[in-house]
Amino acid sequence: MLIDILVVCSSILILYSIINRLNIYKLNNKNLKLKMQNLKLELKEKNNFLIKQSKLANIGETISYISHQWKQPLAQINSIVLRIDIYLNKQKLKNEVISNHLNEIEQMTAHMSDTLNTFDLYLKPNKEIENFNIKDTFYYSFNLISKMLESNNIKTKININDNLYIKGIAKEFTQVLLIIINNAKDVLIDKKILTPQIDINILNNKTNNKIILTIEDNGKGIEEQYLDKIFSPYFTTKNSSQGTGHGLYIAKMIVEKSMNGSIKAINTIKGAKFIIELNQKLN
Repeated sequence: MLIDILVVCSSILILYSIINRLNIYKLNNKNLKLKMQNLKLELKEKNNFLIKQSKLANIGETISYISHQWKQPLAQINSIVLRIDIYLNKQKLKNEVISNHLNEIEQMTAHMSDTLNTFDLYLKPNKEIENFNIKDTFYYSFNLISKMLESNNIKTKININDNLYIKGIAKEFTQVLLIIINNAKDVLIDKKILTPQIDINILNNKTNNKIILTIEDNGKGIEEQYLDKIFSPYFTTKNSSQGTGHGLYIAKMIVEKSMNGSIKAINTIKGAKFIIELNQKLN
């Protein structure tokens, strides 16, 4: 009887040992699978990073080429505008409307040149950081596009708090504003909105010293399938003659990498709303 009990106990111990080894094997196998999944995810992230770096390098090459090709013609246009202005003065044909149009041409060509310089600067290290007034910078940017908005009967509602300063590069911030407002303009025109409007708010959140900038249009919003793709390089819902898909990608890079902020897009009842959050520079 004692021997039988010992045999049974021995069998139980052996069975327990086998079960324990099987559990250890399953656990090790599970850990191995988890490690493999993490490794695949890490490799995928590195691959995506390399792809983005490659695309950014391609963008840089494109901008360098455009910059080289455009700077001289832009300078020549400004020179022509100056000669027209001098001729009108000599002939005493000075006209306020013509003068305003000549000034607009000069401002736009100067902005185009600044845009090229800004992107050249963005793709190079050791950029000069400054503390700038966000309201002043906004209106400088807005004045460059306001005539185009007016000519397309697009109303704007602007609300900006005074004395807000942020740390960064003002010309880069100008590019971000122009990219988003231009996109809103194009959507409103393409969708033939009867009463097109863009609402712009720049306010400070006193609880966390953040500046919240929102740009909202009434263009019926972004298709849900595109919401998580609009900031990707080369992604665009426009045809090839209207856009290359670089704009929002560059805006995101400037906001997140240069200005340590965040940017996102959501749909509202009216349309699309871009939300930018930046750190306020306190005096």
